[in-house]
Amino acid sequence: MNQQLYIEFINEYTLEALEICGDSITQAADYLERKPKPGLFSKNRQEKRAALERVKKVFSSSRGRSAYIVLKSLGLDNLAKEKL
Repeated sequence: MNQQLYIEFINEYTLEALEICGDSITQAADYLERKPKPGLFSKNRQEKRAALERVKKVFSSSRGRSAYIVLKSLGLDNLAKEKL
């Protein structure tokens, strides 16, 4: 698995969920739960699936916490500083 792509997809899924749900962690977790897994013919499917599962897990377990804590948990320190 390509670690660089995995981190990029974590960043992509996180930003997408926060933009659509207006920085609400609970709504973002619900959005991510409904998001379908990348299909069989998707490029970089392994990295995308692993990243989506990681983001789903962190958001679901962090309902009611601040966006800063969730972003730090995902290793997105620069983004966490922007949201602070």
